Amino acid sequence: MTDEHPEIEESTESTLVEVRRTPNYWNFMILFAVLAGIAITIITFSLPYDAETATYSRGTVYGFALLFSVAFGLALGAVVALIAERVSRRSIRLVEAEKITGRLKDVDEPGNAEEPRD
Repeated sequence: MTDEHPEIEESTESTLVEVRRTPNYWNFMILFAVLAGIAITIITFSLPYDAETATYSRGTVYGFALLFSVAFGLALGAVVALIAERVSRRSIRLVEAEKITGRLKDVDEPGNAEEPRD
């Protein structure tokens, strides 16, 4: 066995590919959910509250409002990401890309072939 590196036969192939940036949906959805949660927290605790006449406690109102606002924020974030994706389709660029493939060369030297074993 030799310590030499095997020879590699390379071939390249050029093609045109479309490149465009797309938004990450989860980032938009989480951002809008967090913003909705912050907004509902500010709204809930800044409004006047009278404990004697209120049917529900402030915590109950806040919990339900937070639940619905976060769900609304997730949906709104998905819609905004979808619109951003549609807008980004207009900025498609064509780029030339090269595909490089390689394989080992077949070496048929007399000293490298294995002897058949009995």
